[in-house]
Amino acid sequence: MAPSLSRRLVSGPDDLWTLLVRVVLMPLAMVYLFIVVVKNALYDAGLLRPRSVGAAVVSVGNVTVGGTGKTPFVVLLARMGVEAGRKVGVVSTGHGAEASADGLSEEVMLLRERCPDAEIVVAPDKLPGAREAVGRGCNLIILDDALHARHLQRDMEVILVDARRPFGSGWLLPAGGLREPPSSISRADVLVLSHADAVSDDRRDEVVHRLRTYNRGASLLEVRHVPLGWRSVAGGELIPPESLAGREVFAFCGIAAPEGFRHTLESLGARVTGLSAFSDHHAFETADLAKVRAEAGTSLLICTEKDARKIGRLPGNEDVACLLIDVVLEGDFPPLPEVTAATVGVQAEAH
Repeated sequence: MAPSLSRRLVSGPDDLWTLLVRVVLMPLAMVYLFIVVVKNALYDAGLLRPRSVGAAVVSVGNVTVGGTGKTPFVVLLARMGVEAGRKVGVVSTGHGAEASADGLSEEVMLLRERCPDAEIVVAPDKLPGAREAVGRGCNLIILDDALHARHLQRDMEVILVDARRPFGSGWLLPAGGLREPPSSISRADVLVLSHADAVSDDRRDEVVHRLRTYNRGASLLEVRHVPLGWRSVAGGELIPPESLAGREVFAFCGIAAPEGFRHTLESLGARVTGLSAFSDHHAFETADLAKVRAEAGTSLLICTEKDARKIGRLPGNEDVACLLIDVVLEGDFPPLPEVTAATVGVQAEAH
């Protein structure tokens, strides 16, 4: 399946048609850049002030549109917080295709399943979402995808960067996949490099060097994506990932970085006969499944865990498998922030 126009705008390739569309969208991208730069400048100068919620807040975000692995990293942080004895709340925007009868997105469903001891709050605006989490007794708030939400005070800023395409296509929205200019990396307390194992050592060093030109003081860590196993989208026994070695599989997914899914399968020794990439958060329908099945032939159909929640709602999905992946942190994450008297005081003033 050829990449959609939106996917080509986000990450390439830059064919003639894509370049022409970028040129047409450039005026809108300049307006977008102006708004982002002015907003950040107002906060940096103290003319706009973020609001506190009376709890320790960790923001997890990225400067590009999707694909860096924020959600599994949020799961990792939530587990760390729970193990440290904290009452953890995760605030998610909830964007994406509906994956349940309650209208919850696939990412929210994943958070609920992987973080059963955390409070999951769905809120388009992170500030009231964080306040709701505090109302539920949480003293550590993790914001999923909140680099841009500067109206909410945070104690730690974590920015994830995909080593394969750290700044996407290099163009700002809507002409490209940059949500903020690369200079926004200067705000990070912690930089996390994901998918570093998918690039050469020279490429990794090049990305690290560029990150350090924007931010020399942040802690720099890496995460590895580790397959846990595969199983039917309908559930059931988890089969060891090693069993995919030598097996013909046809991959399909609705994620921002589909090539990463292919790389993971190939790293397990699977023979990937094809990859059908849908748009990020794609709402799969029966016709999509039929089309993919026709392309796959006799190969095992396999999708991501996030997609499985939508595929599992479709009839005739018995032959579809999903790959479960976890993230492993390379290095020691800095101590999670604690609630301070000053934070609580600001919260009291805000009310």
